[in-house]
Amino acid sequence: MAHMASAEASAREELSIRFVNTVAWRRRDPVEDRIATADAALKWLADVELADRRMVTQLKARWKSAPREAEAFLATAHALREAIYAIFAARIDGGKVDAAALAALNRWLGAPLGGLALGSAGSTLRWQPTTEKVTAEMLLKPIAWSAVSLLTGARAQKIKQCQDERGCGSLFVDESRAQNRRWCSMGDCGNLAKSRRHYLRAQAED
Repeated sequence: MAHMASAEASAREELSIRFVNTVAWRRRDPVEDRIATADAALKWLADVELADRRMVTQLKARWKSAPREAEAFLATAHALREAIYAIFAARIDGGKVDAAALAALNRWLGAPLGGLALGSAGSTLRWQPTTEKVTAEMLLKPIAWSAVSLLTGARAQKIKQCQDERGCGSLFVDESRAQNRRWCSMGDCGNLAKSRRHYLRAQAED
């Protein structure tokens, strides 16, 4: 069964963290890419409420007659994701940030936010398109801004990577009081780690 952090815990994470975590098992080979196709990426954007049904329908219809547009979008999405991951990983390890990754993220910041605005849906505020013609790249902009907001905010030092021995590697923001959280999900990787430790202790006592 594919590893997946609890849906509730994932939903609480920053948008950029959730995007990076569309690659599962980052610390083993092969990794599992959960947005390996343009349609899968579009579904993910809909799941995190960056795209509604109208946008999804519009883009899918356009991609049927322009498959290269879909391929280009997927390559763009993957490049943004890996740039953000590289920067987050450097922040976690206390190392130097890769210049190419930083330049890739900065290109998104330099691009105008045209086509997007903050809108309300009931009591919820979210990004909404301001134009009839939606581009998939437009929907990626809030992810870039999420990454920058996290990296330059008070929680930057709380970004961590799951230490599960199987190679999970999912990122998370440690909001624990003691700042000693080690796993992406206590109900998943955390429990498995505890079970392994218990098993090894029992084996050693035999």
